[in-house]
Amino acid sequence: MIDAAVRSAHDAIWTVGADFTVSSWNPAAEALLGWPAAEIIGRSADLIVPPDRRGDQREMLTLLAAGARLERFRTQRRHRDGRWILVTLAMSPLREDGQLLGFTVIARAVGPRERLESSLQALLEAAPDAFIGVGDDGRIVLSNTQAEQLFGQTRSGLIGRAIGDLLSPPLPESPPPGPDPEAEPTLAHRMDGTTVPVEVSMSLLPTDEGRLRCAVIRDITERVRAQDRLRQLQAEAERARMEAQLQRTQRLEGLGQLAGGVAHDFNNLIAVIANYATFIEESATESGLTEIAGDAGQITRAAQRGADLTHQLLAFARREVVRPRPLDINDVVTDIEEMLRRSIGEHIALSVRVSPDLPAVTADPGQLDQVLVNLAVNARDAMPRGGELTIETEAIEVDLDYAAGRPNLRTGRYVRLRVSDTGTGMPPEVIERAFEPFYTTKPAGEGTGLGLATVYGIVTAAGGDLNIYSEQGMGTTFTILLPTTDAAPAAVADEQSEAAPGHARRATVLAVEDEEALRGVLHRILLGAGHEVLIAADGPSALALAEAHEGAIDLLLTDVVMPQMLGRDLAGHFAALRPGAKVLFMSGYARPVLASQGTLAPGVTLVEKPFSKNQLLTAIQKVLDEG
Repeated sequence: MIDAAVRSAHDAIWTVGADFTVSSWNPAAEALLGWPAAEIIGRSADLIVPPDRRGDQREMLTLLAAGARLERFRTQRRHRDGRWILVTLAMSPLREDGQLLGFTVIARAVGPRERLESSLQALLEAAPDAFIGVGDDGRIVLSNTQAEQLFGQTRSGLIGRAIGDLLSPPLPESPPPGPDPEAEPTLAHRMDGTTVPVEVSMSLLPTDEGRLRCAVIRDITERVRAQDRLRQLQAEAERARMEAQLQRTQRLEGLGQLAGGVAHDFNNLIAVIANYATFIEESATESGLTEIAGDAGQITRAAQRGADLTHQLLAFARREVVRPRPLDINDVVTDIEEMLRRSIGEHIALSVRVSPDLPAVTADPGQLDQVLVNLAVNARDAMPRGGELTIETEAIEVDLDYAAGRPNLRTGRYVRLRVSDTGTGMPPEVIERAFEPFYTTKPAGEGTGLGLATVYGIVTAAGGDLNIYSEQGMGTTFTILLPTTDAAPAAVADEQSEAAPGHARRATVLAVEDEEALRGVLHRILLGAGHEVLIAADGPSALALAEAHEGAIDLLLTDVVMPQMLGRDLAGHFAALRPGAKVLFMSGYARPVLASQGTLAPGVTLVEKPFSKNQLLTAIQKVLDEG
């Protein structure tokens, strides 16, 4: 009956004797391998075994004889026509009464599905990433070698494990709609207790046994390290840039303080030189000494150029008095456009592009004119063979990203004024020092080095920000940001600062000036205009004069910066002694009487040094006529 079962079996069954010869061969074996039983029985089993596997085959039989167990395994067997057939084998010892007679071999051809499964497993093994399959119960049913290496466990240790023990956060029930850049990386938990950052891609696979969650898991340790290093390098670069920007700002601030102090002393000297030159010119003209009058006029003009330089220094140092008002930058650009065209020459094309309906900014229109003229002249000098100069305005919103790396720039709404040229450009080392006073790359005698320094001082004093972008041979762009205001633009008031007084009112003036030569100038100007003059060298002396003088004192004319007592403090004490008297300040360095952003404090009237005779007398008359 056993023989009949073997002969009728669908699986190929044959036996091999202890000497490794075929001793039986059923019909299914004939159908599978093509050998009739009469031809194969009695011959060596090596006839159907691959030559490179014959030693292994004999070793397996030896192990079986010793009592070892062999699971089903996949191998090849030779067909009678020479082909190699892929089969699954099961082998077991054949015993009778405890004596080993040989071995039984059961073979089955590998079908299409098994071949597909084999190919799939080979594909999974060849994959560079770990792969696991998770059943509906949340346990692993499939894995590859890379998964063993990632988790530090054997495949048998992985199969049956809950996926929640190996990944955190756990594998989702369905694939997410897309990657979440804000999400923390998934961690894979290894057998040794360590964790590894991983990237997980998941898909669903329906099977006969139910839904299978297939996950490809990639070790991203190196990527995370690289990202951490990149972030560290970016932070270091940003810190270095911020430190460089801060050092540059501090350097410019230090230069500003120095320039402001120098300008104060220079303004006193220039005021003396200019006014004495005027005295000489007037006297020579009256005496008919034309040549001497002309010489004195040259001195006056040279003094004026010196005054212009000190005003530029004060603008850089943010020590100059400004008269800001709400204005539309488009109006400033439009008003000065024709003058700029004349300044830059016909060989340069000027293009003006203004955005409509700009919000107002608070600035001194005269200073903005100065900014545009200085930038236009710089651009002209950078385009000796011609080119294009473009001026653009636009409203922008400054956010944290835009403000990063600019310590003085705050977030908010700004008007952007951009001035671009197609000139020679500037190298980085020139950009670094471009705003320093007296720094210039122009030949001697062709530039003072104060143009961009003045622009810097004006823009920063208005609460704005200034940036340079330049490439050699490609041109330069200056970007100016000025904060907006809700106030409506105001009309410009006409001022005649140089107009000489018509019907001058005679008054008693207490003049206080610590510079001896300038006291002589004041005394001569005031007496010449018919005023009664009291002169003091400092605050305490002035108060003593005011207290001792029996008559009225109509006006206190005082310097701002003086030893022992500042002009503002003197004015306070003087008001207590002479409540009805007026006060007029004079200074080339007015910071002690300035309010925020360089504007004059309420109730303060100032004549700026160096002043001419007419400017001083006009200012005095204006103060006396008020109220």
